[in-house]
Amino acid sequence: MNIFSTLEPAQQARQLSNPEGPVGLAVAEWLNGNNREGTAQVLAMMKLRPDCHVLEIGFGNGRAAPEVMGQAANIRYSGIDISPTMVDEAIRFNQTHISAGRANFHLAFAEQMPFPDATFDRVFSIGVAHFWEDPTGPLREIYRVMRPGSFAVMGALDSRSPPQFARPEFGFHLRTASEWEALYRNAGFSTVNTQVVETEQTTPDGKPIKRYSVRVTAQH
Repeated sequence: MNIFSTLEPAQQARQLSNPEGPVGLAVAEWLNGNNREGTAQVLAMMKLRPDCHVLEIGFGNGRAAPEVMGQAANIRYSGIDISPTMVDEAIRFNQTHISAGRANFHLAFAEQMPFPDATFDRVFSIGVAHFWEDPTGPLREIYRVMRPGSFAVMGALDSRSPPQFARPEFGFHLRTASEWEALYRNAGFSTVNTQVVETEQTTPDGKPIKRYSVRVTAQH
């Protein structure tokens, strides 16, 4: 039995939004498997080229970082996360890449990122944006740190058939594809494409299930 399945819905939501301690580490490991299909799709969509500088928002335990850097030569990776537990684990796991100057991990919120203007060629996040009660600040900040001509890819839970833990009172704020498109355009993005995608996942008790998410691709 996965440890996630032993938690009450409110606890599940809390550990998903801000993983903490040994339980948070176990939940993050479970998420890696559940998000594997979606992560691979997002990496393919980013079409990473040599020398790209990539930002991940909400890197969890940092397992996607080596996959990102393995897409092309001389890719540099930066990541932010709000969980001290996840930052420590990502740094531990990626120490070789950090020592080589190819990766860095920061404790930071999307509303206030520790990067200069026009830093990144690609920005991506998976399973993070549905925790933003008001996405205006994060999206404007994402736009600020992106270079002209760069693009971002985001995946968030769709408002249809949400899991039991994905409720507003637990900190989830689910939106439709059209709502996300309007938010991105208001933040300054010139070209915005949205789609609802279906992926095969497992429930906390190990049963197969189809999940729906909104995927947004936005050009600076």
